[in-house]
Amino acid sequence: MNGGFVSYCRGIEISPTGIIVDRGRELASQPLLMRLEMLLPERIRPLSALARPIWTQGSQQAFKFVRISDVDRLTLAEHLDLLKLRGVSLC
Repeated sequence: MNGGFVSYCRGIEISPTGIIVDRGRELASQPLLMRLEMLLPERIRPLSALARPIWTQGSQQAFKFVRISDVDRLTLAEHLDLLKLRGVSLC
């Protein structure tokens, strides 16, 4: 959610500490903090995090998670471990 507006993005790279997304368009401005919801294929409920923008380049933007529940961080780490076991490249 961005200032009350919902924006759907595609995750490009993800780690337990942050994410790079492609927003599909360039941004005119960015808030100091954003609430992110991340959908994982094996999860019914989205993961939720408060994130701070780190950099923007064209339509891509990197975020650092500043607040994410322990449960969601563990779920994300388990998801990344599963992808690594399957041989999926994460970057």
